[in-house]
Amino acid sequence: MPENNRRDALFCNRIKHWFALLREHWRIAVAMVGCMFVGVGAFATWQTIIESTNHTEFCITCHVMRDTVYQDYLKSSHYKNKFGVHVGCPDCHVPIYSWIDEALEKVGTVGELYAFFVRGITTAEAFEPEKPKLVKHTWEKFARTNARECRHCHDYNNMISEEQKPSARVSHADASKVNRNCVECHKGITHRLPAGVLPAAATTDSFDVE
Repeated sequence: MPENNRRDALFCNRIKHWFALLREHWRIAVAMVGCMFVGVGAFATWQTIIESTNHTEFCITCHVMRDTVYQDYLKSSHYKNKFGVHVGCPDCHVPIYSWIDEALEKVGTVGELYAFFVRGITTAEAFEPEKPKLVKHTWEKFARTNARECRHCHDYNNMISEEQKPSARVSHADASKVNRNCVECHKGITHRLPAGVLPAAATTDSFDVE
């Protein structure tokens, strides 16, 4: 038998073999295809939810946030500055380097729904007593990640120290030697600190930075 005919016959036998397997195990094939479509659909749905909620506009649909911490944010240099660089809520509060951490952060917001609908924290007045605990919780998260979200925009190695204020220049030089967590020094950035969270001396000039 010529070589070409032999290859054609072998190819046809393989096709027949695969069709025979498909006829025998069609239920498994259908299940696999179905699982694939379900998986793709679930992933697309999740990504759509993530993208839809990763905007400041979504965050302030909760009027408690809009009437409290958002008002501080509007006065901060993260909202508006001479460089025209704009930072939104998710840029600081949603992990961006790990989809697992991002998913856990999103799932964790269920606690906010619980606080609103079950605990009755539905007004600015009800929110204020909770603020010290929330502030400390946020600092703890930044400490665990060594201010990962801050470093997405701010990096010791990219700072032009000569253009900084003398006090900032010295502080950043010392901090860079030990790769210090940004929030160790910069507490009260973007949002005003509630009374009693830090000693009065530490909060005198702690709201935002230039």
